[in-house]
Amino acid sequence: MNKTKFWLIISAISAAVAELGWGIYSIINYFLVGPVRPVFYTVFAFIEIAVQVAVIVLLTLAVWNKGKNFRKRYGCYMTAIVLSLVITLTSISCVLLISTIFISDWVWEKPKDKAPNPHGFQTIEGEKGKPSKEDQIARLREMKENGLITEEQFQEEIMKLL
Repeated sequence: MNKTKFWLIISAISAAVAELGWGIYSIINYFLVGPVRPVFYTVFAFIEIAVQVAVIVLLTLAVWNKGKNFRKRYGCYMTAIVLSLVITLTSISCVLLISTIFISDWVWEKPKDKAPNPHGFQTIEGEKGKPSKEDQIARLREMKENGLITEEQFQEEIMKLL
């Protein structure tokens, strides 16, 4: 996941938490002060709180583990965006989420250096993992000196290489 997108989603989660706190304060204030506004607004405030909790949970699931599973949990991210658009269109978290849509979530990695040859042989360019002829001859010479192969076998293998 792209770092910019990751941090925008984290910012959207933080804004959603702040908006959730404001919604809870609004409801508590309604009950303490009295029915100053219609009941419809209070019911909508309860629905808005439920949606904010859902958006927070879905976005947290989407970026869990530093966004490594973001592509697998893309549905959580998209559902959070839709819920945020439907209920809290003008909120800060919704604006941040809309901006994340336009940022690619792909991360381009540089190719890693070639892995070291496990046999310790120098490799011939174009042939990965094959020892060079010089290394093969040196290995055959060493095997002959240690008595693992005879002179005839050594000459036979040299002829195959050349």
